[in-house]
Amino acid sequence: MLFITMTMFFWYTGESYKSKTMYLPNNFTSSLNVQVSAEVLINNEAKPSHSMTLTIRTTSNPGFLKFLFCTLLRTVSIYWSKHLGNVAIILDEESVHNQQLENTLKAYQEKMGINFDFYHESLPKDARVLKAFPKAPAGYNRQLYSSFIMDTFIKTPVIAWTDTDSKFITPVTMENIFNGNKLRVKGMDSSVYHDWFQSWDTTTRRMIGKPMMSDFMTYFPVYIWRDTITNCRNYILKYMNVTDIEQAYIVASSGVFLSPVNVIMSYAYYFEREKYDWHLDIFSTNLPEYNKLHLAAGHELNPSHLTPDLHVTLHDKYYKDPKQNINIRAYCSAIRNTTDSSDSNIKSKCQEYKDTVMWPLYEFETRRNHLNSWCKGNNLECVSLINKHYDCVRKLIKDGIYLLDLGNVKAVETAAFAQNITCKPFL
Repeated sequence: MLFITMTMFFWYTGESYKSKTMYLPNNFTSSLNVQVSAEVLINNEAKPSHSMTLTIRTTSNPGFLKFLFCTLLRTVSIYWSKHLGNVAIILDEESVHNQQLENTLKAYQEKMGINFDFYHESLPKDARVLKAFPKAPAGYNRQLYSSFIMDTFIKTPVIAWTDTDSKFITPVTMENIFNGNKLRVKGMDSSVYHDWFQSWDTTTRRMIGKPMMSDFMTYFPVYIWRDTITNCRNYILKYMNVTDIEQAYIVASSGVFLSPVNVIMSYAYYFEREKYDWHLDIFSTNLPEYNKLHLAAGHELNPSHLTPDLHVTLHDKYYKDPKQNINIRAYCSAIRNTTDSSDSNIKSKCQEYKDTVMWPLYEFETRRNHLNSWCKGNNLECVSLINKHYDCVRKLIKDGIYLLDLGNVKAVETAAFAQNITCKPFL
């Protein structure tokens, strides 16, 4: 699981940054604090605008690059408007190959419609971090550990955290990110799906002293207030009685697999709940029983935490779609009822989907989705949320915020080829 950081400035707030590179040690604390405070008008509602960073932590490993280019960046190039801001990528400082990747992305960024920022993270001081969880390779341990220090690189008020194998399937709107002044959060009960849940719960308890109350490895981007990460890290050090986050990671990972996003978002629920808008799916478990199984006493969920919400990405690695039909379905849904000037071949392909509901907005992986829970017997509400979303998308297309230019996708593919990566056809 690899994480990316993208600097985002919400619509109509001014210019975004040009590409820049920053070299920062692990314990670096910068005085740079870019914030944009303005009122924007979306769907006739005045909403606060915050700068944001969509965050990738990755390396130049060929397997990771395949996902980075072919899955993530191809869809970012059309479904995350350049008006939103920059894509910042955190790389290993010592790697020559990472520098080559950076040079390639800089060379093609204009044609991709993306502005990149690059950050370089030095090796942990304690080498035990790299083998804290013996079943994971050193690079994977390093990237898990790195999740707890994202805020030392990214200085925008909001961090949007995503994996390189995430695929955007719709243009992202303000309403996908915020409910009023609160960041939207989605989670689901994964205890019935895999054994990792118990391991993640164990490490969450080790780090913050409370149970993992939902699985947050079930949607991307995960939107987090930057200071939540800072506060969580400080709390971990105090609770575990350790001097630094490296030691905390080593101790917490002993013998079990750790999920940083579940630690951080569980912390957010228990200690900063009112800063977030919670949308949790507990499937068929009744609420009192779920609270008894997964919540600390005094912190129980209530029905307001269980309402449906849309996904803007799929977890491509675990989504069964060998022919990538979702790409054309997503694109057709985005251009429907617009003045889009796509070529006749694309318009012909879109005929198959002209009357379909974009149900994948309630999916994440093929085996795990909300169609039999949130949307079971509740289709009208689920369809209404989808329709409202595309009403907003059409307005953003009309206003030129989204161009849906497939030339951007082609530029990503060309950059990928320069890194010896060949992507399957997008549409």
